Amino acid sequence: MRTIMNKLYIAGLLLAGAVLFASCKKELPEVKNTQVVKMAGTWWVTMSLNGAPQLDGDHVQINTFNTAADDGKQMWVQDEGLGFDFQSKVDVNLSDLTFSATNAKDENSAATVTITSGKVFPDGGKSKAGHVTDSIYMELQISSDPGKKYVVAGVLRTKFDEDDY
Repeated sequence: MRTIMNKLYIAGLLLAGAVLFASCKKELPEVKNTQVVKMAGTWWVTMSLNGAPQLDGDHVQINTFNTAADDGKQMWVQDEGLGFDFQSKVDVNLSDLTFSATNAKDENSAATVTITSGKVFPDGGKSKAGHVTDSIYMELQISSDPGKKYVVAGVLRTKFDEDDY
């Protein structure tokens, strides 16, 4: 008799657990990429002026990311190490992964930013350790440093420790 009661008790516990588990199932939201996902990221770049390396030739970071509108027409370019500390919106063309800006407002100062020949090249670069990754190129002018056109170029950060500068 006791064995039957134990089996019924265990069966009841299992049934109750199954009902609780089934009722706790959550519906997860669908995760979508931003419109500029193919152009967005953290980049390790160098900067040169008239072919001469700037910043002692060091690799520094810039970021590209979507705007709040996420309409595929603009993205942000943010300086994290070039020394200008700018953040400006640039116009994008998603079909050829190009971007540009003419006298765009810098969100961090009174300066304006002009970017020409901006382009992302999928699988167009190699990281520090030799991993294939995207690359970026742009020509940059800042109104606070007039008359100078800097070339900024580099690769997408892979997040592997051996690729960080």
